[in-house]
Amino acid sequence: MSVATAEPAVRPVTTVTIGVDTHSQLHHAAVLDQHGQLLGDRQFTTDIAGYQELLDWAASYGIINAAGVECTGSYGAGLTRHLLAAGIDVVEVNRGHRLTRSRSGKNDAIDAEAAARKVMSGECSSPAKDTTGAVEAIRNLHLLRDSAVKSRAAALVQLRDVLVTAPTGMRERFDARTLEGKATQARALRPDSSRLDEPEHAVKYVLRELGRRIFNLTAEINATEKHITKLVEAVAATTIALPQVGPITVAQLLITAGQNIDRFPSEAAFARLCGVAPIPVSSGKTHRMRLHRGGNRRANRAIYLVAICRLRYDPRSQAYRDRKRAQGHSSADAIRSLKRFVTRELYYALKKDLLRRQ
Repeated sequence: MSVATAEPAVRPVTTVTIGVDTHSQLHHAAVLDQHGQLLGDRQFTTDIAGYQELLDWAASYGIINAAGVECTGSYGAGLTRHLLAAGIDVVEVNRGHRLTRSRSGKNDAIDAEAAARKVMSGECSSPAKDTTGAVEAIRNLHLLRDSAVKSRAAALVQLRDVLVTAPTGMRERFDARTLEGKATQARALRPDSSRLDEPEHAVKYVLRELGRRIFNLTAEINATEKHITKLVEAVAATTIALPQVGPITVAQLLITAGQNIDRFPSEAAFARLCGVAPIPVSSGKTHRMRLHRGGNRRANRAIYLVAICRLRYDPRSQAYRDRKRAQGHSSADAIRSLKRFVTRELYYALKKDLLRRQ
């Protein structure tokens, strides 16, 4: 007589989703199972040990399906890199709506749980930017250049304001036509440091130091632009070859798109991010479109500059503007349409360049 052996019970596999509310010193994480039930939440430090502790803690609940992380480009950048290196899909999670926060309250645990639920519901599905390649290097160099440009602009305005109130005889010595030329002249001044209690010598000292500051910032900008140009030419040779598209413009578009440009499902999604997606604004007898005012405004500005330069130098763009005018559209409408065309062209060029490097 044979005895039937009982088969071992098969335990169901639990898949979990992580949500992380990021801060500078501590990250708060929450774990939800596949049914949306909260399994736990904890705080972790923002270092490699804390990232690994978070990963091990979440894995103890089950197989990690994905992680929703806030601020993947700033506070969450380190954690995002660690999770991607571990093979975890990381989704960029936007901040919660103000109305939602006012209804349900706000703390780190609530925000972390909300991040995980946004991933599970599909409300947030865009992969996080890859910050481990050359585009991240370009972003840092572009940040340095942008800071130097703003500082030089402020110094030039200060130089102009000091010259307005300078003694008449001194002001007449600055005969250069541009502020940059006046800054060069200011560098040649020789104030008497022992007589700074006299307004004339104090003004000379201020003008000389401003002139030196402007000179040093200009040298910093030029040196940084050389490095940016070298990197951009290596990363995006196809894009920089397009008409009226310079290295600083390409650098900004690379920063906006990210190293993993395939995170955009279509060129329309990229246009939306750049603020050049058309939306209807018709009412009554008026039927027209405009570009929505959201998206990355730096990228929008870069595309606008390309469109304006093409209207001046590119015969194709000039013919397009003339054709739109003949159809009864305004010049502003023609520029809006041209920006959308430029964005499409830039997207496919960037995609070709970046996918080639993967």
